[in-house]
Amino acid sequence: MKILALNGSFRKNGNTEILLKQALMGAESEGAKVEILRLTDYRIAPCRGCGLCLFRENVCQVQDDDVRFIFSKVDECDGMILGAPCYFLELTAVIKQLIDRCWILGHKIGKVKKPAAVIVPYATRGWIPYVSIQSNLLLNLMGLTKIDEINICTQGISEVVLDQEAMDSAYHLGKETAVAIREKDFTYKGEAGICPSCHDRLVRILIDNETIECPTCGVRGSLSIVNGKISVKFEEKAWADNRFRPDVQYSHFAYHIAPSKDYFLRTKEERKIKTQKYREYLKAKEIIS
Repeated sequence: MKILALNGSFRKNGNTEILLKQALMGAESEGAKVEILRLTDYRIAPCRGCGLCLFRENVCQVQDDDVRFIFSKVDECDGMILGAPCYFLELTAVIKQLIDRCWILGHKIGKVKKPAAVIVPYATRGWIPYVSIQSNLLLNLMGLTKIDEINICTQGISEVVLDQEAMDSAYHLGKETAVAIREKDFTYKGEAGICPSCHDRLVRILIDNETIECPTCGVRGSLSIVNGKISVKFEEKAWADNRFRPDVQYSHFAYHIAPSKDYFLRTKEERKIKTQKYREYLKAKEIIS
């Protein structure tokens, strides 16, 4: 078995990389072959929003970067560990850039059976509200199933080596990922969250002030106060609304995305005429300045 670690930190040999390598050592103890990629060593161009990948499988207009190489490494591995440090309440720019490029993988959602784990180093307790949403999105788009996530509070560069509990947690996470691959057991083993699908604790309260929704999965439940405490309940049928189920993805494409192509082609000339003034607007001032 082969386990790939993706390092989303801009610091070489910093806390994220140390924790990832500690996890890979744990995976090796279970017989895994391991590899690590620093995302910052590769060129990840921004998505151009052309929509080509929505209508042609595995086709992307951007050809002059390393995204296909990174995706090929994800394809080759049997499981993945993501190092996702928190910068300013969310993931690093390089991971967010990769998320945008993942639409080329949309046809794989729900078809790949591989486990993934996440390591989130952060500096200030409570300042990681969007990290799980973004890492869950990346894993879902890659077709991976999250089996665990650990959040490690550590500040100074390489300071995490002084936290034996954190180092032990990372080592265990690596072992856990290797065992999941060997036993084909992709059940979630981490701390239970609110969402029954992605296990995040961040939810949206909808306008009725009773219904909640996971912002990643779209799974909905009900919110109430029981004995002074917040209580959340998900009906079993709510799982059917998970945005990343293959049938939901197919429905989204068939009834929302696919029809937009015909409309786009039909209105080409009309749009060309009506957008002319916007193409010309400020052009003269730009030339003068």
